[in-house]
Amino acid sequence: MRRFPFLRLGLGLAISVAAIVLIARTVSANDVLESVRAGNPLLLIPAVALYFVGLGARSLRWRVLLVNQPVGLVLLFRTLVIGFTVNDILPARIGELARIVLLARKASIPSGISFASIIAERVLDGLVVTAFLIVGLIRVPGDEGLRLVARFATVVFVALTLGIVAAALAPDPFRRVGLALARLAPGHWTERLTRLVHFTLEGLAALTAWRTAGLALGLSILVWTIEATTYRIIMLGFPVPGGMTAAVMGTGVANLATLVPSSPGYVGTFDAALQSTLVGAFQAVPSEALAFTVVVHLAVLVPVVILGLVYIWQEGFTLGGLSRVSSQPRPEASRDVDEVEVDARIRVGAGKRGRNRR
Repeated sequence: MRRFPFLRLGLGLAISVAAIVLIARTVSANDVLESVRAGNPLLLIPAVALYFVGLGARSLRWRVLLVNQPVGLVLLFRTLVIGFTVNDILPARIGELARIVLLARKASIPSGISFASIIAERVLDGLVVTAFLIVGLIRVPGDEGLRLVARFATVVFVALTLGIVAAALAPDPFRRVGLALARLAPGHWTERLTRLVHFTLEGLAALTAWRTAGLALGLSILVWTIEATTYRIIMLGFPVPGGMTAAVMGTGVANLATLVPSSPGYVGTFDAALQSTLVGAFQAVPSEALAFTVVVHLAVLVPVVILGLVYIWQEGFTLGGLSRVSSQPRPEASRDVDEVEVDARIRVGAGKRGRNRR
């Protein structure tokens, strides 16, 4: 069982390297550096500031999804930034688990409730990002191939949305099918998939209240509009065509690409997806598209990681301790994990510094 994280890490690194090699074959390093130097660094100030506003909107959405849980917005913001940081610099993408543990420790939020809220986040993000991609595809001028892709994506999007609504309103048939499929999986995968089925349906249950669903969906649209606008602001410093349409479509493609296994920080996959979109759909010069892509990637990653490391230090965590969490069992749907036990695994040195901080 311990081999799996290493296999996943190896696969992610291999995909990242392959993506970087593909990018390198399309551009000259000197041309990319020249394009970066020609950009307007002052635009990074409003872009990064706006991105943090988007993180605030994400925190507010999380509060909406944590129905009837007494937790402050500041704590949710800090926890969210820590989760992003862990995903950006550690393998295995354990940032969500770090968020669950921190909320359990700081606000006594049951881990099952936190995990279900994160599942609901992912569902909403997937719907909105896919919608952004479709809007971008429809607005790309004069490319019938892309329009066919847009029509196909629209059909998939509508079917997915209807399926999610049906699962939220009538979860029992989906639970039975999901558990039956989970039992077909080999070994420990049965247990993991069973938990995933339960948590997914619990997360969707929060969206059956129309007020909660409406607020969460509205905030999700706001979150991704802010991110697309961040891209657009940085794009103003580069001769990349397409305007807001390119920013919206690029946001959709780049963030869907982060679902592909990759190295920490989504190096390679994010960049290849965004650059190829700008070149293929908007006829951007490859070196200029890559320069913009690299700057955007750094702008949305580095400031968050710096702030996240500060928060991690303030909480008394270590990155090595957090990485060990990925090898521990996930919380079960039928009961909460022992938050104190899990928290102890990520505390510094099993206690001295932690006891002093308390």
